[in-house]
Amino acid sequence: MAEYYRHDALLPLRCILLQNTAPEKWKSVLDMQSHMECRGPGTEAYEEANEFIVEYLLANFISKLDKNIKDKYLTDISKDLIHRICGIIDTNALEIRLPEGAELQALYANTCILEHSCIPNTKHTFNQSSADKNDLYRITVKVVVPIMKEEHITTMYSHALWGTEARRQHLKDTKYFSCKCPRCSDPTELGTYLSAMKCFGDGNKPCNGVHLPQNPLDDDTEWACSECPVKVNNSQINMLISQMGEEVDGVLMMGGSVTMLENLLCRLSTFLHPNHYHLYSLKHSLIQLYGRQPNYMSEEILDKKIKMCKDLIEITTTLDPGNARLSLYSSVLQHELHSALILKAKKVKSDGSFKTAEEIKPLLLEAKVCIERALEVLKDDMEETSGRKLYDVIEESKKNFEKYCKEKDISL
Repeated sequence: MAEYYRHDALLPLRCILLQNTAPEKWKSVLDMQSHMECRGPGTEAYEEANEFIVEYLLANFISKLDKNIKDKYLTDISKDLIHRICGIIDTNALEIRLPEGAELQALYANTCILEHSCIPNTKHTFNQSSADKNDLYRITVKVVVPIMKEEHITTMYSHALWGTEARRQHLKDTKYFSCKCPRCSDPTELGTYLSAMKCFGDGNKPCNGVHLPQNPLDDDTEWACSECPVKVNNSQINMLISQMGEEVDGVLMMGGSVTMLENLLCRLSTFLHPNHYHLYSLKHSLIQLYGRQPNYMSEEILDKKIKMCKDLIEITTTLDPGNARLSLYSSVLQHELHSALILKAKKVKSDGSFKTAEEIKPLLLEAKVCIERALEVLKDDMEETSGRKLYDVIEESKKNFEKYCKEKDISL
């Protein structure tokens, strides 16, 4: 049955058919970069495309076409051409996540020329709600932070919450270039320490220093401690980070409980800076579990959740000030902080009495700011299902918040 759902081969086939069905679009496709100089025979990209797409299309479609149809629609159908189209798609295609969770790939002639930066100044969204078939999946590119004269217009082709090594390796493997943007060039990643490790000292005594790459643009760089002379080579760091990443992914994929996530967070915190991206992933999930699993919202845990929210919001805002890539993450954090502040306002004091209106007003004021920010950062995500669903949930929370304030006769 799997042969009937080969979406990876469908886009290359559609591109090839443009030769005679839409010559102008075909020319636009061929104008895109393919990086065939990096994808020749013997490379992993070539062999993978050859096995799963090129040979598959030739054996199951092209070879079975009537000669008249082939002559009419396929001026060129060589093996080299299909490989070139695969290279163009891998280099330029954007992913569109559908409401049901599936993903599509699409090529956009103008958008694909945007330069990459790990601090992008634009974001793009896809129209998924139009009744007009010609308007479906239309892309909108919007500037999200001020762009100065002569500054480049940029987008991002990697994940904003990966560390520098992971982002740069992903870009090398899929886009065939080495990123040297300001974030990648900064060992601290704009002061977030998203990739930083803790130092254990020289074995004689513990060290409170932080390990950072001396030159993050050098694959063979050493990692140096901020407090002691200890250095570690990049390959050792990468091995540790990779192993930890597998653990984090495993726990999150299986929908781990609060206890499982807290245990892993505690163990990895021995090695990683508190802001490390693996810990960010665990904390972001924990924040959403606190208060939703029985017996997990004591005063202590509530305060822990509030601190986690604020810490992650600071990291997220630093990495993505214009909400180009992390708007959903940011909105979830603001919403969870709002919920925690409301719960804190409602909790009785240690003597069993309820807090007065004056005592809870600062908490409610902060909660109001959070819920407004949670909605504001989603303003450009409304055409996509995930953004719309989250917006509806937060909008309902806002209504409940306003109702609560009205019942308590508290004006904010």
